[in-house]
Amino acid sequence: MKLRVAAVDDEVHVLERFQRMVSGIKELNLCGLFETGEQLLGYLKENPLDAVFLDIEMPGVNGLQLSEQIQNLNETIDIIFVTAFNQYAVEAFELQAMDYIMKPLTEERLGKTIRRLLKADRTATRSKKPFIQCFGGFEVFLNGKAMTWKNSKAKEVLAFLVHKNGVPLDWAKIADAIWPDFNSEKAQTNFHATTYLLRKRLAEAGLSQILESARGNYRIVTNKVDCDIYQLEEMIRENQIKRKEDLHHLEQLMQKGYMEASGYDWAYPRAAELDALCRSVITRLKK
Repeated sequence: MKLRVAAVDDEVHVLERFQRMVSGIKELNLCGLFETGEQLLGYLKENPLDAVFLDIEMPGVNGLQLSEQIQNLNETIDIIFVTAFNQYAVEAFELQAMDYIMKPLTEERLGKTIRRLLKADRTATRSKKPFIQCFGGFEVFLNGKAMTWKNSKAKEVLAFLVHKNGVPLDWAKIADAIWPDFNSEKAQTNFHATTYLLRKRLAEAGLSQILESARGNYRIVTNKVDCDIYQLEEMIRENQIKRKEDLHHLEQLMQKGYMEASGYDWAYPRAAELDALCRSVITRLKK
C-alpha cells in the first residue's frame, strides 16, 4: 500500500516544486497540496493521511500550531517540517516530528526522509512491541535485535523515563538526574539537545509512539513496550511466582542487577530496593 502524503505551504511555487519531486516516487500517493492549515484540516476530517509536510512560518496558524491540531485529529500521522528557519528544531521534535528539513528542499534530502517514512511504516506493520531490558545493562530490543545508539545520553534519558514507569516528568527533574553537576541553564540546553537526538533515534526505529510529551512533561508509554522490570513487578504484585522455574528466573535477575552494567547513579537506590524485595520473595517461597 502506498503512503498517503500531503503538503502545506503558503508559497505556491514551493508546493509545485514538492509535487514535481514526489511525482516519480512510486511508494507515495500525493493526496493534496494546501496553502493554509484550514484547508488541510478540512481534508483530514474526511480523508486519511499517513504523513504531512508542513511549512512553519505561515500567516495565521503556523506549522507548529497546525501540527498539534493534526495530531489531535489523528496522532498516528507523521509530521515533517520543511522550513527556512533552523531555530524551531527543538520545539518541532518536542511535538514528535518525524523529521525537520531545511529549505530549499532537495531531492537527496527528501529521499532520505521518504526512506525513513517507509522504514517506519514497515516496522510498525511487522514488529511487535519493543522489549526493554533493565536487568544487567539497559537495552531496547526490536524484533530481537538490540538498538544501537550514537548518543549515550539519549539512551540514558530513555532509561530514566522507563525507570519512572510512565510517570510524567518535566525537563528539570530529568536533567537533575542525568546532569546533576550542571547549572540550570547548561542542564536545560543539554536536555533539549539530547531529547532531540532521542526522538530522532526512536523515529528512525519506528518507535516514536513509546515516548510521549504533553505540556512540557515527558513519559514512557508503558502499554506500548514490554519490559522485564514491569513484568517482574506485576508477577510479584499478583503473587504469580510459585514454580521452581520462576524462582530460578528471579535469582538470575538478582545476579544481573537492576541496570548494573549501565552504571547509572540514579538507578542505585531502586536496585537496592529490588534486591531486597527479590530476596524476601525467594526466602518466603523456599520455606
